[in-house]
Amino acid sequence: MVQHLTLEGCLSEMKMLERVKYFPRQLLTADDMKADQEYFLNKLRRHNRYLHGWGTVCGLEVLSAATDELPWRVEITKGYALGPWGDEIYVGESVFLDLARCGPGTVTDPCDPEFLHTPGSAAGLQLFMAIKYAECLAKPVRAMPAGCGCEEDACEYSRIRDSFQIECLTELPPSHEAPPGPMLCDLIVGKPFPACPPCPAEPWVVLAQITLPASSSEDVKNRSIDNFTYRRQVFSTTVLQEQLIKCCCKPPQPKPARVLSIQPGNGAEFRMADGNPIDEMPSSILIKFDKDLLADTVKPAIQVTKSIIGQPGTEPFGGSVTYEDEERIARFTPNQPFEASVSLNQRAQYTVTVRGDGPDPIRDIDELALDGDADGIPGGDFESFFTILNDIE
Repeated sequence: MVQHLTLEGCLSEMKMLERVKYFPRQLLTADDMKADQEYFLNKLRRHNRYLHGWGTVCGLEVLSAATDELPWRVEITKGYALGPWGDEIYVGESVFLDLARCGPGTVTDPCDPEFLHTPGSAAGLQLFMAIKYAECLAKPVRAMPAGCGCEEDACEYSRIRDSFQIECLTELPPSHEAPPGPMLCDLIVGKPFPACPPCPAEPWVVLAQITLPASSSEDVKNRSIDNFTYRRQVFSTTVLQEQLIKCCCKPPQPKPARVLSIQPGNGAEFRMADGNPIDEMPSSILIKFDKDLLADTVKPAIQVTKSIIGQPGTEPFGGSVTYEDEERIARFTPNQPFEASVSLNQRAQYTVTVRGDGPDPIRDIDELALDGDADGIPGGDFESFFTILNDIE
């Protein structure tokens, strides 16, 4: 037996909902139990309509399933939708229908989804395959007679099964032609907020538009089935979350290594008098990085050159390079002391170059070249210098 939901059920949610207040020694009847059911059902419908809207959520694709005997046979795949009145529409397994028997006004039986009531013909027409929520009364039980026991009904249905009906519509329901509501960006910038949506006059969710062949002997092809133009889609929270994460929550790109500090510091000056140090002379150059490096790229990428202020040209200043992984420190140790290479009345400048460019730059553990110029992009040489002055004081 079929139980149909009407527009009155949708409109009832507009009223203030009531649920039963239980108290000791209360006499409860079937009406009380029914009132509690209607309260939660209407509350869920209102939640679905106002918060989620209505349309297909997943599945419910209409596909050609023609056979030699049934060339107009189609398949409606399993899926889930929310009806215009807020009801859940769930199809647990594929439904197969012969459109040769699906004319205007033809609907399926909720208790037998592949059985068509009042079959008709729609050859050569355009149909809109639509689905709506329906209920099926099930599990009859013998009813206990009341009073004198003269009632004629010996059985009552003890269950209401959620189900659906499918119909071949010849016209698009008005609810599918309604203009769209305000755009999200309009609401954010202060435009008027939308009113709560009214209940549509019809309960249908259109799944597809189908153009039928003029002859019932010609197969219905997938190219004649449009699953997209008139389908309203409700996007699940899961889909929106996945899309948001994919678009906006990409893992941060690793940053290239930089030089954190250098000793002697850039521009440092050391003085000697008649060949004797006045200041404590550097015995090595220490370069500290802010990220782990590939150790084998460090040694060839550090170079020290010497020039005499006031004289043209530069020359390499020999030395060895070691790298301490734990401390992220590269150490340049000269082959001869820095002060030993400075003659009387000379100011020598030592320039340290740490390469982030060229064929052999320093690379970090993410295979990124050193960000020597600290612009956030791999590449660029780091340079620093210090001077030693040997004079007569």
